[in-house]
Amino acid sequence: MARVYEFGTFALDVGRRVLLSPAHGEVPLPAAAFDTLACLVEHAGDVVDKAALLQAVWPGVNVEENNLAHSVSVLRRALGERPGDDRFIATVPNRGYRFVAKVVSRATASKLSADARAYQAYVTGLSALTRPGGGNLQCALRAFEDAVDRDPDFALAYVRLAHCYALLSVFGVEGPDQALPKARASVMRALELAPDLAEAHAQFAHVEALFSFDWVASERSFHHALELDPHLALAYHHMGVVQLAQGRIDDALASVRRAQALEPLALIFSANIGMIHYYARRYDDAIAQLQATLATDSGFDHARAYLGRTYLRLGETRKAIEQFGRCTNVTFGSVADLPAAYALGGRRDESRAALEQLLDRSRHRYVSLYDIAIVYAALDDVEQALTSLEHARELPFVVLDPAFDALRCEPRFQHIVARVVGGNST
Repeated sequence: MARVYEFGTFALDVGRRVLLSPAHGEVPLPAAAFDTLACLVEHAGDVVDKAALLQAVWPGVNVEENNLAHSVSVLRRALGERPGDDRFIATVPNRGYRFVAKVVSRATASKLSADARAYQAYVTGLSALTRPGGGNLQCALRAFEDAVDRDPDFALAYVRLAHCYALLSVFGVEGPDQALPKARASVMRALELAPDLAEAHAQFAHVEALFSFDWVASERSFHHALELDPHLALAYHHMGVVQLAQGRIDDALASVRRAQALEPLALIFSANIGMIHYYARRYDDAIAQLQATLATDSGFDHARAYLGRTYLRLGETRKAIEQFGRCTNVTFGSVADLPAAYALGGRRDESRAALEQLLDRSRHRYVSLYDIAIVYAALDDVEQALTSLEHARELPFVVLDPAFDALRCEPRFQHIVARVVGGNST
């Protein structure tokens, strides 16, 4: 049976030639870089000299050492190493390289599944989940459901399933009353199967914070996750999102930047640094960060939606509408984007028509009252915006959201913010 190796937050499946990370899914590596990594990991702790590496990666071929140096450089970027970090790969001068991270090696590593089809479903779901949006989210959800159906003891798949259910509510696809029980049940099943699984504790913290505002319990669970795995990028990321929901901008930015340093290929981390700048009203920084993310992947709608929102707050409604029109997936708040842009751009009749469509849709399926409130606020309907927020079952970023700046002097709005910031530690 092909061996699987775990190190840090990564899993290397030599037989399937796959490197997995929690935030990026399948990490793309050139063949030479993959073979270099496999050789180093299989000899973890030992110095592998350059001649041995060259022979292992390019057998029978006369290759210059700079090709090996390039492969190692590619690996360091993929693994999130910074200059002088050497968290995974150490250079041994005049000799070669040593893989220095702790490696767990077994026929099937602890976090993964021995069932090949469950494993493949998990990989499919993880890849889809790295680009959150309506279609990708549904694809990820189906894949993780398939994974746990095939292997009911696959703890890590239950963690990802919980993340999907949480995002269904965040994106307004399902209401919290539907999504939250499923998210909680999935993450509790993961903890039952693997009580020391850091990813499960991080996901538990994320779910409890965003839906229950239990900041104290959430912070405790995040810190426990990081005690179990100090290099778990997803824990830093989720903690940053929760800190943002509390209005703790500097803490949020530090946490998500830490996640990005650990896994620089994860676009969601890059996009959410831009998102934090948006909520901090650092609009120039937001534009620069979001454009950099989109330069890597122009189809990353989460980043494009926040770029449009940034333009909207700067009064550049034409640019905002252009960005919203290029989004093809449902993401957080996206159903409110165009109606709000129409209102702020003086196209109030179109905005009201779009709002009526949302209200009509809400009679048949879930539509977030948070999104409805954004449109009412853009239309200067303070009463309806406040009423919508007071009845909303989720208030993800109400503490900072620029969409509600016109409401901030209202006592009713201040009460809503105080309720969120105060949290629920019962």
